Amino acid sequence: MDGKATHLCADSFALDEVGCVLLSALRDWARDSPTTAVLGIARSIIRFVENVIPDPDDHGDTHATLETVRDEHLALAHAVHSAPGAHR
Repeated sequence: MDGKATHLCADSFALDEVGCVLLSALRDWARDSPTTAVLGIARSIIRFVENVIPDPDDHGDTHATLETVRDEHLALAHAVHSAPGAHR
């Protein structure tokens, strides 16, 4: 994903599916081995986020990027929810 797209594309759905697979694997891990799962799941999520969501300033910290993504998604969700005909 190049960050320039303003619409959903195949990459958007592929990334969503990768996230679903990751969550499913982590859920199974937590169920099957609760004593080792907590730290491992936290590390897996951190590694996934760091690899998928790049830090635009290249400081190795994705915090600002995650906040920007969250804010953009909230604004988009609000716009869709407030659009005429959205409450059918």
